[in-house]
Amino acid sequence: MRTKNRLPAQTLVAQRIATHYSDLSSALRQFADQVLADPVTLARMSIHEAVETVGVSVATANRFATAIGFAGYAEFRSELIKGFESLFAPAERLKQKLAEGASPQEVMIASMREDIANLEATISNLTASQTEKAVEMIVNAERIYIAGFENAGSLANILAVGLELTGKSVRTAENGGGVVGAGRQLFKFGENDLVIAVAFAFYMRDTLVVTQHARQHGIPVLAITDHLNSPLAAMSALSLLVEAHHEFNPPSDTAILGLIEALVAAVASKTPNAAEVVEKFAAYTYPWMISSPTDWVPD
Repeated sequence: MRTKNRLPAQTLVAQRIATHYSDLSSALRQFADQVLADPVTLARMSIHEAVETVGVSVATANRFATAIGFAGYAEFRSELIKGFESLFAPAERLKQKLAEGASPQEVMIASMREDIANLEATISNLTASQTEKAVEMIVNAERIYIAGFENAGSLANILAVGLELTGKSVRTAENGGGVVGAGRQLFKFGENDLVIAVAFAFYMRDTLVVTQHARQHGIPVLAITDHLNSPLAAMSALSLLVEAHHEFNPPSDTAILGLIEALVAAVASKTPNAAEVVEKFAAYTYPWMISSPTDWVPD
């Protein structure tokens, strides 16, 4: 599946698909999946070209448009085009800078602006109900396991440290443990615990295996991922979606980390003794954190 030009989750078309997806027939879901996966190509096509590409009829395409709340295919296609073109602007600017032989400073600035756009898009996608539910799942969990590997493993560790400082009991994937290492923790988990799965395209198989097993054993799952058709979204009770486009090194760790730190702050705000936990940690570790200059003078 293409990852670069997928339909941003906060657009009107994506939101309507999310609302109506479970009620769509298999043929309408087939069309919806294509819209989510490659909206740019589909938007450039006539309805006849689109149905030939997807493998459905013209009548199905029209039914799809009305099923998700548009007057017809023309209105749906117009909104589809409107929904993604502004969000691709940062990447286009970066491409242009490279084509112009941009300086390292210009490339760095373009990259950071791309992340600013990612964060703005992620903010637009957050709803009050999603945020409240995600925080509630974390606050109420007796134990938390965060599943993430490769770059997501580093992000999972940052999330774990943040949640531990709110007083939660948190574990992450152990070095060398892989799926079996996760199993050593998760076989003790149940419906009062929580798995937080972190994965972005291309999705690590180990993360998906751990998440699927957790779901099969009745452990609630909260996903941090990039899109409605992420395999994690289908396995999770709730998904927090991050726009994480990056021209040089997708996905953008900066955008994902932004949501993670915001989530930790929200959990802390709903945890009565969070400040006391941080104070106790600071007092305990103070001798290791502060050193006088003489401690580092060579003999």
